[in-house]
Amino acid sequence: MSGAPVATGSATGERDVLTLVSHVRVSNAVAHFAQCLPFRVRCSDDLNVGLAWAERNVALRHCEIAPDPPGWKTALRFDVDCPCDRRPHVKSGYCPRAATYWRDAVLAEPSFTVVNPANGHAHYVYLLRGWLRVDGANAADLAAVRYFVAIERAYTRALRADAGYAGLVQHNPFHARYETFSGRDEPYSLRELAAHVELPALAPRPRTEIRTDGRNVETFDRLRFWAYTTIGEYRCGPRETWDEVVDARALAIAEEVRAAHPAASHPYTDQEALATAKSVAGWVWSRYIGGSLTRVRTDAAVRRENDRKRDLAARRARGSVPRDDYLAEVQRRRVAASMLHSLGVATDEIARRLGAGVRSVQRWLSEISSLVRSAPSPSAPSDFAAPRPSKPFGISSVALTDDVDEDASSDLKTPERASIRERIDGSAVGAPFGTNGTDEQTAKDMGRGGRGETHSLESPMAYIQRRIREITSSRSRPP
Repeated sequence: MSGAPVATGSATGERDVLTLVSHVRVSNAVAHFAQCLPFRVRCSDDLNVGLAWAERNVALRHCEIAPDPPGWKTALRFDVDCPCDRRPHVKSGYCPRAATYWRDAVLAEPSFTVVNPANGHAHYVYLLRGWLRVDGANAADLAAVRYFVAIERAYTRALRADAGYAGLVQHNPFHARYETFSGRDEPYSLRELAAHVELPALAPRPRTEIRTDGRNVETFDRLRFWAYTTIGEYRCGPRETWDEVVDARALAIAEEVRAAHPAASHPYTDQEALATAKSVAGWVWSRYIGGSLTRVRTDAAVRRENDRKRDLAARRARGSVPRDDYLAEVQRRRVAASMLHSLGVATDEIARRLGAGVRSVQRWLSEISSLVRSAPSPSAPSDFAAPRPSKPFGISSVALTDDVDEDASSDLKTPERASIRERIDGSAVGAPFGTNGTDEQTAKDMGRGGRGETHSLESPMAYIQRRIREITSSRSRPP
């Protein structure tokens, strides 16, 4: 980290930025870059640790900086390591052409170039006149984004830059670790940048292309293409097995990549390879749906389906009961619950004795209670049901005759008993048994049903209905 004092407040941010600009080879482009940074910027001194958010004047003290706000592009950035054909600088590790290769490629002059004096690798920065929104929130920006991508690909090819460099993080032009070379003062438009190259067709990169311009990139491409074709054999097993297989494959690929890049400036560790393996294993396991079903996966799927059908048939066989038996058992338990409830047994105890749930017992009792409440009383027949057959009057007369005969045979004979006997036999002149004794009712009895009288076997509702019919028929007749 730089030895310059760190600013602690945002009120002096503009003065601190201008002070930092005075420490480098000042140009309008570098000053414009510093003054147009967002208020909070991601920065780091060690990319292996990661990026952290900080205020602008604090972030400018770190080695690496991510100047673009999320979802925006403020410049075109390229990482040029060594554009030489035969890499003559492998032993020394320093490339003198990286900082000025844009002249050999006959391209636009960068706004500024940040060079690492340890190896000569450079970051080219082409500042844009207007910020470009690349998050896809506005459909009108899609054409400009495609134009930006086409220019970026063309410059990457012409500069022989790192194709895996995303342009997110760049070297800080104000840090003492790097050398900054000024270029054009004014920012560029996309049309001015496109005038120096022939734009390629915006065709997607072939899916099977393995990039070899970086060890992490090469490991990632080789590992993911292998995972696409292998996931089918491990899909039916546990996730842990798949993670172990991918980790082993990543370590093997990392060993081959280290052997292919013996002159690298820093070692490629197994931890980096395992981090790539973790990302590839998780993404392929949860999101990749392509590939073909292998024999192992097909057999496992068929075996699982057969086991599921076998278990289902066994459960149905164990629990199968004929419907009549089931309904009879339910009815028996319902009646038993009603009897226990009538004896004063609590609902919980009824449920325990019958081996049923409390809610089931409550439902049974409520169903039986509703049936009892809706049942008609013997003394009050339903108005909408057919009248129940009654015993003929003769049967009662016979019964009464027998009783009277038994009583008559006794020694005590009263005038009341003689009168009852005469009325039953019909020998008496009075009203028959069961009437009020008037002559009019006697004349209308036994089914004749005169107006205003009631049959001896007629219910009150039947009498009301009959009277309604008589009244309506009498009103309909002409006088």
